Amino acid sequence: MNALDRVIVALLPAVPKPVVRKIADRYIAGETIDDAVAEVRGLNGEGCEATVDVLGEFVTAFEEAEATAREYRELLERIRSEGLRSNVSIKLTALGLKVDAERCYGLVRDLVARARELSNFVRIDMEDSSVTTATLDLYRRLRAERFDNTGVVIQAYLRRSAADVASLLPLRPSIRLCKGIYVEPPEIAFRARDDVRTSYRALLRQMFDGGCAKVGIATHDPSLVEDARAVIAERSLAKERYEFQMLLGVAAGLRRKLVADGHGLRVYVPYGRAWYGYSVRRIKENPSIAGYVVKGMLGLG
Repeated sequence: MNALDRVIVALLPAVPKPVVRKIADRYIAGETIDDAVAEVRGLNGEGCEATVDVLGEFVTAFEEAEATAREYRELLERIRSEGLRSNVSIKLTALGLKVDAERCYGLVRDLVARARELSNFVRIDMEDSSVTTATLDLYRRLRAERFDNTGVVIQAYLRRSAADVASLLPLRPSIRLCKGIYVEPPEIAFRARDDVRTSYRALLRQMFDGGCAKVGIATHDPSLVEDARAVIAERSLAKERYEFQMLLGVAAGLRRKLVADGHGLRVYVPYGRAWYGYSVRRIKENPSIAGYVVKGMLGLG
């Protein structure tokens, strides 16, 4: 990150929302279900699957959680009625985990049950370390109730992840493996880029060799993509055992190459009124686009 990028990232809270929104359009489908449906339809036409997320997290009133659950139910119905190749991704804090954990489980269980009726799948996303254990426990509880149409996420930068994977493997889980984006203390998470990459490579092998039902290889890092391709080839893995996953608006060229080479690829499609926080996080992760922020503020974009 160069000096200008660092300055722009530091000043992001002062950047006018219309400027952030203009840049954010590459990362989010829009604010409505119709926007998400249109985005997914386009991705399906390019040979990609999708997973749709209703933006929002850390609700403080359970009424907000119930509203989010209703949005997801409508989304699942639209995916079915529109014939889209897409599943959904949920954040437990958006469904009230920190307000009332038991009621949150009820909302999630109902969503997973409806998804099963619609022959669909629910990915339980991973958030910061304050909810890692609660998230994995909720996933195990669903699996104990024989809900097989759900999966979880493991973050490679967390030091605990190898132990978490080992504990999940008897379930033959569906796991999405990502690097991790939340700022965590060094005693909890690897901070150096090479250490995170080393962890990612080791976890990927642990998942394949331990018998995961399916692994979502979620990364835009070319070195990790090439490593994953080598692992897939070495083990002659069937396409049902894995898919690559990427964020909307990121690494489109690499995405097209993977699809052209015959690999399954799923694009994460976020939408909703809570677009601002998500968009700022994406910009902070990719500070090389700081120049677009400057252009937007100057009316040059």
